[in-house]
Amino acid sequence: MTEEIGYAKFLKDTAVNQLKDNIYSGHLSDSWSIEGAVNGGYSMSIAARALSDYLSHKDPLSITGHYLSVAEPGPVELHIEKLSEARSISNATVKFIQSGEERIRFTASFTDFDKSKGDTLYEREPLKFPSIENCIKLPSSTSLVPTFEEQINRLFTPESKWWDEERPREKAQLDAYYSWPQGDPVDLFSLIFFSDSMTPPVFNRIGPRGWVPSIELTVHLRGIPAPGPVLMRGKTDFVIDGFLGEDDEIWDSEGNLVAESRQIAKLRMPK
Repeated sequence: MTEEIGYAKFLKDTAVNQLKDNIYSGHLSDSWSIEGAVNGGYSMSIAARALSDYLSHKDPLSITGHYLSVAEPGPVELHIEKLSEARSISNATVKFIQSGEERIRFTASFTDFDKSKGDTLYEREPLKFPSIENCIKLPSSTSLVPTFEEQINRLFTPESKWWDEERPREKAQLDAYYSWPQGDPVDLFSLIFFSDSMTPPVFNRIGPRGWVPSIELTVHLRGIPAPGPVLMRGKTDFVIDGFLGEDDEIWDSEGNLVAESRQIAKLRMPK
């Protein structure tokens, strides 16, 4: 039997079970880990699934995670506290607990996008990348996390070959097309995961050196993507005393902004 990869595995590995009213359980898979530490967007996706099941509003609108300590593969409990519920928004927190220790604290707002109404204004044009045929998949021999890498389909633009030590390094920005390997639709929970799955953009400036663990991550969802690969840009404008900010945006195939995220992380360089 062929091992599940991509979206089918993502669905399985983000599944949660309700233990009692406001407590859910899940299991963190090492397929979404980097050197033993579970990816922050993956753990956020699990929290979002529990919240979607628990709250009356089902679509994540905004979710913030403070990463208190490293989450590891294995069982997890999610303790939800509803903060408020109004006509269009529910607010809640989640304690992400492993081995009796709170590893992550999430705060979230949920809505229902199919009921959303209001004005729309874009002050700039959608992302435009070279054709997908001219973009490049990360060579397997170069991947820092091959098990993680096989779960998603990323095609980097020619200016984003961060692994190429011979090319000029002009700025800490990476552009890539994202999709699931089997062509499955990209849903809201996929966007949460994608938002923390870009290679650190600073690697495009300094090379693939060091480790960049998240301290705080916020993801804003803007709607369900149209069919097809999404376009994702990640960039870092400042690194100060080893702390960096990373801004990411995701646009769908029809030019709609569908997600934005910002995080602060620590650039840990080898000694």
